[in-house]
Amino acid sequence: MRRMIFCGLNLLILLLFTGLSPAKGSSPSNLQDLSSKAKASLLTIEPGDQLFSLFGHTSLRIKDPVTGIDQTYNYGTFDFNTDDFYWKFALGNLQYFLSITPFENAKKDYLRNGRAVIEQRLNLSSKQTKRLYNYLQTNAQPENRYYSYEFFYDNCTTRIFKAIKAATGDSLLLQRSLNADQKSYRQFINSYLRPVPWVKLGINILLGLPADDIPTGPKTLFLPDILKKIFGNANIQKTDTSVALVTSQTIYAPSNNTGLIPPLLTPKLAFWSLFFVMVPFGIAFPEKTLFWSWVDRILFNIVGGVGILIVFFWLFSAYPVTKWNANIVWTLIAPVGFFLFTTKKKSPSEAWRLTELIILGVLLISMTFFLIHQNIPAAIYPLFVLLIFRGWIYFLLSNQLILQE
Repeated sequence: MRRMIFCGLNLLILLLFTGLSPAKGSSPSNLQDLSSKAKASLLTIEPGDQLFSLFGHTSLRIKDPVTGIDQTYNYGTFDFNTDDFYWKFALGNLQYFLSITPFENAKKDYLRNGRAVIEQRLNLSSKQTKRLYNYLQTNAQPENRYYSYEFFYDNCTTRIFKAIKAATGDSLLLQRSLNADQKSYRQFINSYLRPVPWVKLGINILLGLPADDIPTGPKTLFLPDILKKIFGNANIQKTDTSVALVTSQTIYAPSNNTGLIPPLLTPKLAFWSLFFVMVPFGIAFPEKTLFWSWVDRILFNIVGGVGILIVFFWLFSAYPVTKWNANIVWTLIAPVGFFLFTTKKKSPSEAWRLTELIILGVLLISMTFFLIHQNIPAAIYPLFVLLIFRGWIYFLLSNQLILQE
């Protein structure tokens, strides 16, 4: 079971570690006074060609030409040297923290990895800039810098927005509808996962019903590109008028910008191919009982392993997005029914009842997803039908044995 859990961890890491950085940077220095020339900028790091950088990243820059301060604030820092790193991550107990890095060092690091950096200079007053700087420096203190990371609700982007909101208060004027298309969290992230269809499938299977919630208001600002776009259209209230929040924008482009190339074998192609091979052969050669016994054991055991992962993350992980996962229906009911059918010698009538259980269990899938409105990956539709087909074959064979009794 531990091996299966680690396989699931690899999939979740791709989601929850996106845009994060290994521990580096300096500890917060003594609080310095900023001059009236100090400026604040929102930094958006574009997605890279590595799996961990699929969703991009957000940080803040504070620059003061008078005092020489020019540093970035990154809420997405973690320490790989933490004891029991993977288990703490799986259970939602791994602590992330705010780190401070010289801007040029951070910029060079991202550009070296082929990731563009977009800097939006914010039209904050001197008082608001100082308030933002004090907020960040206070958050960077050892007693304040750590927090429990949650991808949709509390991450490097949401923390940056919270800091800017704390500095600007009600003077920050966002557009009225932040999610005009009424997209769910799942729909937002799926658009970033197109180049990696197998990762997309794994993530969507492990995410539960909370991923299908439709974020409203500031809850929508959980992805770097979304925050960048919203700030680009936002205003800030001055004494007697409102002006654009972003005064200017600079794009630092890498020299080696490369993207991910989607694989030729996608889950949809793989599962439909498997379906169109197994169904005709299953109809033409049902008497090959030994062969089909091994095929079905492999198929149902893989599906059951996914179900065990879902149960583990549902029961033991602190991440709310892995709770209330309706995928547990098809990943556990069908394999359990198959296991009961094949482990002991049963009479034909008992076998008929168990194969009927398999079919009914898998058919509950469509009803369950319809009732609770959880999105189901289209790529696994042929797998559903294949599970039902194999259960139906057992049903027919068992029914024939009953008629012979």
